[in-house]
Amino acid sequence: MENALGSIASIRSGISFRETIRHVEGGCIAIVQAGDIDADGVIDTEGLLRVVNLPMQKSAPLVAVGDVLLQSRGLSYRAGVVPSHAKPIVATASVLVISPGPAVRPAYLAHFLNDPVTQAELRTLATGATIANLKRSSLEQLQVLVPSIEDQERIVAYGETLREISRLETRLAELRRTELRALLEECSKRNRKRVNAPGS
Repeated sequence: MENALGSIASIRSGISFRETIRHVEGGCIAIVQAGDIDADGVIDTEGLLRVVNLPMQKSAPLVAVGDVLLQSRGLSYRAGVVPSHAKPIVATASVLVISPGPAVRPAYLAHFLNDPVTQAELRTLATGATIANLKRSSLEQLQVLVPSIEDQERIVAYGETLREISRLETRLAELRRTELRALLEECSKRNRKRVNAPGS
């Protein structure tokens, strides 16, 4: 069953910062920018920039645990779920904040949005001559496949398993490259000893 995203979730834009965001150590408000959503859809709340005050309204809308944050500018539109966090968090204008309704699990929605087929569709919805921009009104029309909650949870679990396998394979490849480099250096060292040996 497919539903327009706007019918199963509320969507709003992040807030605009007119100046460069300057990190304040110990600041009471954390800021999520588009680059804070990594390739796996993870948002590291501990590594966010922090400020003391916001450059606009007294009470900016905060993002909540379980909101899905979507990059809205550029060539890719990665999505991530807001995890539990200690400090208030706001999103910048380069991020769309999606609050899913009861019919869809946040992790499933993020998985659906990060799927290559959906990413291709999002690129067709984006507008802009220099920097592509995904507008809220366009995103609301995106058709989302909404299976049962049980199937959503099954899909999310399988996706996590595949990501973990991918991470392990990447780590294994790094270890093999390190091992190969060590072997090359050892062979080079032995070769130098032979060249420098008396009578060689």
